[in-house]
Amino acid sequence: MELDNKTYKIAMVGSKDQILGFKALGLKTITANSAEEAREALFRLNGETVNLNNESRKKYAIIFMTEELAMQISKEDYKKLTKEALPAIIPVPGIKGTTGFGLSRIKKMVEQAVGSDIFK
Repeated sequence: MELDNKTYKIAMVGSKDQILGFKALGLKTITANSAEEAREALFRLNGETVNLNNESRKKYAIIFMTEELAMQISKEDYKKLTKEALPAIIPVPGIKGTTGFGLSRIKKMVEQAVGSDIFK
């Protein structure tokens, strides 16, 4: 399903066997089998823009990635990738199950946005 330029897109980064189902949902899927491939994909997706009414804006609002890859992204790179509001980079459990990393990242994001820990 192709969306128009008025709508933000969603992407999924992970190994081929873990992201294949997301393609059927209409998400842009990027295969990454290592932390370096994931890092490169994140920076590439983060840099993609579209022009809307003579203004350039981010193409992706959300980038999901498997927890096992997200855990390997350095803190420095993560800070660079998340210095702007969009895209939100959300770690999700892989086929092996959750490590708790994704929930801890979401908890930190919500705490920064709201000002307190609402997940207690």
